[in-house]
Amino acid sequence: MPAADTELLFALNPNDRKHSAALKALTINGLRVPDTAILEFQVVLRSRGKKAGEVASAVESLRYILEGKGVKEAHTINTHLIIKQAEIEEKYGLTYFDSLIAASTLKLDGVVVSDDEAFNKVPSLKRIPLTPDT
Repeated sequence: MPAADTELLFALNPNDRKHSAALKALTINGLRVPDTAILEFQVVLRSRGKKAGEVASAVESLRYILEGKGVKEAHTINTHLIIKQAEIEEKYGLTYFDSLIAASTLKLDGVVVSDDEAFNKVPSLKRIPLTPDT
């Protein structure tokens, strides 16, 4: 069950330059969207000044797209995940959210769909590029 990085969620916006790649990625067999990616999606929107209602609308649109493509959410947050996140952040130098996504990915099957090369630092992760040229 490969995990979608948050960049895939943002690329579902038709105005995003990676939109076509994101739509194609939604066809990856067993793709899951970890709760940590959805949390980061929300936090980034709020940090960009979006109001609660705007964020709720964006998440509702996201859910509609994912359900329409048969992509399920993965519930990964628990105490073990938080411990693993800290371990990954300290050992491999990933950012807070990248290390959360990495920990969620390891809880699933160790495969993340992302152009973010930071995930390459975690030897137990395999990265499938979102766009072919990365």
